[in-house]
Formats: sequence, C-alpha cells, structure tokens
Amino acid sequence: MKKLIVIAQPSSKGFTHKILKKYREVSESYWDKVQVIDLYEKKNFQPYLEFEDMRVLWEDPNREKFQKKIKWADEIVFIFPIWWGNMPAIMKNFIDTNFSAWFAFRFQKGSPIPKKLLEWKTAKIFTTCDGYSIIYNNVFCPMYLEQYISMYILWVFWINVTDYTLIAKMRKKTDEEKIEILKKIELDLRAENIKWWFNKLIHKIID
Repeated sequence: MKKLIVIAQPSSKGFTHKILKKYREVSESYWDKVQVIDLYEKKNFQPYLEFEDMRVLWEDPNREKFQKKIKWADEIVFIFPIWWGNMPAIMKNFIDTNFSAWFAFRFQKGSPIPKKLLEWKTAKIFTTCDGYSIIYNNVFCPMYLEQYISMYILWVFWINVTDYTLIAKMRKKTDEEKIEILKKIELDLRAENIKWWFNKLIHKIID
C-alpha cells in the first residue's frame, strides 16, 4: 500500500498537521511507503494554472514531480480545513495543475465523458471546520463537499473516495476530544492494515 498525503494548512500548529503526523506515523509502521506533499512549503510552490492551449502547459518541475508521486500512489490522502465552504485555493490549484488532461484523463471524440487514466486508485479526505457538521452534511447544502470532491473531481480520474472525515466545531474541541479523534484515526488504520493483509492472502490463495 503506497500512500501519498497532500496537506493544505499554512499553520504548522493547526490540528490538520496533527492529523498528518498521526496518519503518517501509523501508516509508516504498517506499510513503510508514505510520501507527503505540504502545499505551503516553499519548495512545493506552484503558480496558478495558465494556458492558451491546455495541451501545451508551461514548464513546471513541481508538476512533473507531483505527477510521478500521484502515479506512484495506491491511495491519496487529502487533509485541509474548510474555508468559505470549500477547500483552500492552494489545494484546488494543486488539483487543477497536476491532475491535468492527458495525465489524469483524456478527452474522447464524440463523448462528454473523458477517458479515465488513473484507474483503481483510492482516496481519503480529512477536513476540519469551526461550523456545525449539519451545515456541510445536510440537505441545507445542495451539494456538500464530500459529493463535490467525489463526483465532480476524483470520479473524473477514476479515483474512488473510500472515507470522508469531517471534524466540526474545532474551536470548541477539548484536548481530550482531539486525542480521541487521533486515536480513532489510528484504530481505522489498524483495521485497514488487517483488511489489506487479508485481501493479499486471499489473492495469494486464488493465484
């Protein structure tokens, strides 16, 4: 299991970075194949997407580097706070710039549905917010964030979202509640590891 973690949070003191640290530590203890892209690190800077012809993009060494990591990964983990009801602009730019045409998908003549070029990858999403979860996960939101990312972004590349975790009311969370959230992440990864080894064993028996 090769995991690529992409995080968008300018403050290293935010809870999203604690999620990153826990997810990375536990994942490396099981699979030892984890890479991280912190979008606010200066070395990872990418200008906003510009082009006249989308088949001819400007030279960007980070795009080539990030696309290799995306191609390498079995699973991509997105970690970010919700700002103004959506992902931070820097995360959206990461998707716009790196999940580009002829890498992540290809247009098909006579069809409105593009050919998916990143088949059989999975994704997990961890988001934090100060508002109430009902605002984002209820009928009051016509298209809440999970469906937006799953249906209108990752589905285009054939990346299946297997888990979406929304951590609401962050400013009101106690230290004890935050510890419990991190413990749950660890337990979920432990269960995922058991399932992964079980599936591997089944495939070995079948083969």
